This record gives sequence, structure tokens and C-alpha cells, in this order.
Amino acid sequence: LAQAILAQAVFSAFCIFKQVADVIPTEMLSDFDPAKLEAEVEAQNTSATGLDCDYLVIGAGLLGLGFTDELLNLKPDTKIIIVDKHSQAGGHWNDDYAFVRLHAPSETYGVMSQRLENGLPPCHGDTKERANRDEILHYFGKVLETMVETGQVRAFFNSFVEPDTSIIRSCTSPTKTFQVSVRKKIVDGTFVKVEIPVLRPPPYLVSAGATVVPPNYLFSLEAEFPAYYVLGAGKTAMDSILWLMSRGVPADLVHWIVPRDVYVINRSFCESPDSLERMLEALAEEWSTGKQGLNILEKHSMVSRIFADHEPTSCKYAILSQTEIAELRKVQNVVRLGYVQKVGLDSITLQHGSIPMPAGALCIDCAASAFYCQKDRRPIFSDNRITLQMCLPSSHGSGSVWSAMAATTAFVEAQPMREDEKNMVCTSLTPSADPDWVLTGLYLDEKKRQRWERLGIYEAWSKRMAVRGWSSFSDVEVDPSVKARAVAQSRQFFFAKMEWR
Repeated sequence: LAQAILAQAVFSAFCIFKQVADVIPTEMLSDFDPAKLEAEVEAQNTSATGLDCDYLVIGAGLLGLGFTDELLNLKPDTKIIIVDKHSQAGGHWNDDYAFVRLHAPSETYGVMSQRLENGLPPCHGDTKERANRDEILHYFGKVLETMVETGQVRAFFNSFVEPDTSIIRSCTSPTKTFQVSVRKKIVDGTFVKVEIPVLRPPPYLVSAGATVVPPNYLFSLEAEFPAYYVLGAGKTAMDSILWLMSRGVPADLVHWIVPRDVYVINRSFCESPDSLERMLEALAEEWSTGKQGLNILEKHSMVSRIFADHEPTSCKYAILSQTEIAELRKVQNVVRLGYVQKVGLDSITLQHGSIPMPAGALCIDCAASAFYCQKDRRPIFSDNRITLQMCLPSSHGSGSVWSAMAATTAFVEAQPMREDEKNMVCTSLTPSADPDWVLTGLYLDEKKRQRWERLGIYEAWSKRMAVRGWSSFSDVEVDPSVKARAVAQSRQFFFAKMEWR
């Protein structure tokens, strides 16, 4: 087992190297010069002594940069230091497979002050532009460059903050440290960890000689295999299947290991400018159970199941087009025997049985759980710390949840409020893959609006979110009786669900 894990780790490292070497050709978003930013950051850090700041931000991904951006928008004199273990901004996008794209339109993603979309024509049959990995990394580089140029932000890459301290330590030169005097708070943008297959051994046994690879390997795939086994049922697995088939792999050679069938969000619904209005009107129809509510959303083409004859028991909120769903349905070799326990040379053992596998088959490890690997939560605000995570408000149109949450947390931090008041209006949530949790969003948004209005901050927040098109159910203008009925049913279901738990 140890040899297999070591071999897997070496192979994963090769995949990352190969992926970096084989960059997807893409139009650049701007005149951003990575070398220039690297030189500026290095010059700052070479002379770094007696460091001090208002906020020490851990993580230069969407959450860390989104928080920093909005805090600077509201309080431009704030001094901020950003630390990240990667060599550049972008968080988990640095480690993702090369053919990954945003689920939702580029216009919904990113920080408050800079838009991601670059005006290129949509591709892959989309109606709106969806950025790929390299475009996203380029965007985050430009965002950070803009911050550094203000003189208010310093960045330390290939570094980490030692636990429960404000000491920055270099990953490449472990004896190199910087003590930071933090006047206000440390901001943890890494608490919600995105699990990525290439960065960890498979969560199951792998026999020596079996070929199990992360999706990163597929971009540089040259050899043909007698069969392809995709392990997992989330967006990574769907992307991997679609990539294989787009490269000419016949559907009958693809075997899909599906532990649980999942609902997906229809991209046409997600991209619709009236998506929240449509959802409110749909959920104003009579329903009381999770199954009834989900059936209504499915009837109105808001969510879909991949395979019509199988009831989903999970929702990872993957956003797919009808074309992509149709392609996935071509895969007929679908195995529903639970989670993978072991990959052998000629078989795969699962929770509820085993299946044969031809010698030399390729297994693609897509068994990561993305941000659903977060099992706990904590108060977002404390006296000297902010822990960025999923929070109320939780419902935003067009797939912009995390972008809006980062900006919302910064907005709340900038308000003259006590810590308990901040936690009351910005309550942390544990992500859930339960499909019927989406039905509680109406009630939770209404509850949030009432709290924010009592503190007199809702209107200002709502206007700022509207600048980027980040709307919530509370902002939707529909017949008041329709909204009241939908919210009432959502509330009733929420409390019933709490009792079931």
C-alpha cells in the first residue's frame, strides 16, 4: 500500500508539471504582466522588516482576494498583507485540471471591483462566456497587481502563516520568517478547503500496478486504453467524461462509478436574467416535502437528473447545459454499488459489491468532495480573527454564491457593529449536498433581510451587490402574495427538516 501511495504521489507531481507545460491557448484578459508583479512582490519581500498591517489575509484565492477587494473599496486606507502557499494568486485554480471551466457565466464570478469576462464569443455551445483555468489565473493575477499598485497591499507567495500566530514562514526556505504586527484581524481564507484529487492519495486502496490518475493527467493523454473508469459523480467526474468523449473516446468504453445519483442545475435557467423570479413563482405552487419541491423545480426545467430512471439523493450544484447532459446520458456503463473501496488489477471493489475490469484499464480519480469536505463551522467574526466560509445570505442568482459571500463578509466587517451583531447578520453555514436544502433558501433569505433591516444596513448592502448583479431572493420583485406563499412553504419545510434531524 505504501509503495502504491508513493507511486501515486510521484505520478500526481508529474501530472502537475505536465499540465503547467501544456497550457491551453487563450486570449489574454488584459495587459497584465506576471513577471512585473512577481518582481514587485519580490522587491517588497526582500526588504521586509518590521512588518505591520491592519489585516493579515491567509489565501489569495477567490475568498481572500474578494474580501480584500471589497474592504479596500469601503476603507481605502486599510493596510493588508496577503499570504499564500502557491507561487501566484488564484487559490485552488493553480492545482485544477487544465480543461476545467467555470460552471456559471464569467460575469458572475470574481471580485467586486473587477469583472472577469473579456468579451470573447462563448464557446462549447454556451450562450455566455465561461472562463477556463488559465483565464481565471490571469484574472486573479491582475486583481492582485491592482491591489499592490495602490501601496496598501503586500503579498507573500510560497509562504504560510504558522498556526495561531502572525508569523509568515517561507515554504521554499523554511528558516526564513517574518513577524507581522497585526493591528486588527487575521483573515483565514483557507478554512473552506477545496479537495482536489491531484493533491492527495486516493481515498481507497490501490493495488500495485493498477493505473489510477487524477483528472490533470487527461489533458496530456497520449496512449489509448481498453477502458476508462471514472470514479465519482460530481462536476469533476462529469468534466472528465465530457473531455474524454470530446477527444474521441467512445461512450461504450467509459464506465462511470456513481456512488449517489445527483441533481444538476440547468445552465439555461441559471443564465436567465429572471431566474430568481421564476424560482419564487415555481415554489409558490403547493408543496410540503423535499421530493415535491424538487419535482416542481424539475418540472420547470430548473434542475435535472442525469438519468431519468434514477432518483437523485445528492446535489453538488454542478451547472450543466442540456447538450452536456445529453452527452453524459450516452454513457450506459453506470455502476451504482456505493463508494470505491479498492482498485485492483482486474476488478474494482465497492461498498456493495465488485465489478470486473479489463487489464490495462485507466481509472480517473474524481472522488474529491470539493468544499463539501468542510464538516464543521465556526463564528465568522471574533475579536481578532475572521474565518471566511459559507454564510447567510446564501442564495444569489447565476451561480455567484462564493463571490458574493466574500464581498458580503468584508461589507459587514466595515460596519460599526459589535462582533455578536456581525455574526447575527452573517451567520456561518456548513455546506450540504442534500438536494432539498435548496428549498430552504427562500426562508433563510427573508430571515436575513429582516435582521439586516433592523440594523439599518440592508439597503446599502443590496445596492452594492446589485452593482455586480449579485441579487438574492429578497430583492426580487414579484406579486407579494406569490412571494409570501413561497416563503411560507420554505419556512415550514425548513423547520420540518430541523425536526427530522
